[in-house]
Amino acid sequence: MKVRDVEVLLPTTIVGAYPRPLFMQGTKVFTWGADAPEFPSYWMRETFHDAVAIATKDQLDAGLDIVSDGQQHYETETAYEFSELHHYVPSRLDGYEPFGEPIAGNDGDTPVYMPTVAGPISWVRPIAKPIAEAVRAATDAPFKHNLGWGPVVLSDLSTDRHYHDRRALALDLARALNQEMKDLAGRGVDLIQLAEPLGFYEGESWMVEAINLAFEGVDAYRVVHICYVLNEGQSAIGEAQAERLVPLLRELDCEQIHLQQAARDFAEIKHLREWPPDKDLGVGVIDVQRTPAEDPQQIAAWIRAALEVVSPERLCVSSDCGMGSFRSRVVARKKLQAMVRGTRIVRAELTGEQLLEDELTATAAAGATWGKAS
Repeated sequence: MKVRDVEVLLPTTIVGAYPRPLFMQGTKVFTWGADAPEFPSYWMRETFHDAVAIATKDQLDAGLDIVSDGQQHYETETAYEFSELHHYVPSRLDGYEPFGEPIAGNDGDTPVYMPTVAGPISWVRPIAKPIAEAVRAATDAPFKHNLGWGPVVLSDLSTDRHYHDRRALALDLARALNQEMKDLAGRGVDLIQLAEPLGFYEGESWMVEAINLAFEGVDAYRVVHICYVLNEGQSAIGEAQAERLVPLLRELDCEQIHLQQAARDFAEIKHLREWPPDKDLGVGVIDVQRTPAEDPQQIAAWIRAALEVVSPERLCVSSDCGMGSFRSRVVARKKLQAMVRGTRIVRAELTGEQLLEDELTATAAAGATWGKAS
C-alpha cells in the first residue's frame, strides 16, 4: 500500500479513537455552532494539543506506520461516548440545531440525542482544522483522520425537520462532507476516513451515490470503515455481513475499505474471495471488546488469511474499531505493540528478512502473557 507515494508493506494504523489521558477526563473540547470559536479558550487549545501529542506518541512508540489524532475531542469516559460522534460534524454545519429525538440503544432510549436538521445543510467553515493542526504540531508522520459518520448513517441519526426525504438529506450532507474533506486534504491529511455501518441497511442505490459524492475530487487516500458498532460490547450484526456487502462495496469510490475481523476470529475472511481488484483491504486485528492484548502469532495467522484474499501490497492492518472505550492507555499500548509484532512476523516472511533476537523474544513473551490472560 502506498503511503505518501512510498510503498509500505502491510502498513499498521488504528481506526481512529484512542484512550484519552487522565487530564482530559470529563472534558468537552469543542462547542456547538457554525460561528463558535475554534476553541472555547486558549487553555483548552493547549490541553487538546497535549492530548493529541500523547496519543500520537503512543502510536509511534508502538511502531505504527500511520497515526490517528486519537479523536481526543471525543468524551469517552461515560457509557454514552457516541454522543460526540453524532454531534461533532453537525455542530459546525449550517442547518443543524442541537438535541432532537433520543437515540435508541440496546436497553432503550439513551441520553444521547440526535442533532436536528432545521434548514438546508451546508458547509460554512473548516471543521477538523484544529485537529489537523494539533497532529501536525506533534508529528510529521503519515496521518489518518476519521471524520466520523458518513452521509448515510448521519442522515439516519438526525431528526429531520426540513427535508423529509432521506436521500435529499444524505446528498446535502455528502456535499458538506466533500468540502470538509477537500479542506483537510489541502492541509496535508494523508488518509481521510468515513465510517458507515452499512450492514444495518439494505444497501439502496442512493447510499452509494451519497458516499461517492462525499469523496468526489478529494485529493487524499480515501477510506470507508464498515463499522459493526462493536466497541461497547454490542453484538449488533449477525454473521456473514461481509459476503452480503461485497457487491455494494465494489461500487464505492475510494481507495480502501476497512472491515472489522478480530471480533469474529476472522470467520468472515472466507467471504471476501471476490474482493474488488481496484480497492485495498483494511482488516481489524485488534478486538476492541476484550481487554487482554492479542497474541502476535494469532495476529500473524490472521494476516496470512487476509493475504489469501488480496496481495501484500493491498493490505492494511488495523484495529477493529475505535479504541477509545479502553479506559487504560496501558491496555491500548499493549494491543498496539501486539499488532505491530504480529505484522512484523509476516513482513519478515514476505521479505526474507530475519527478525532481530529481541523482537523474537518480545513476541514470544507477549504471546505467553496473552495466553495466561485469556
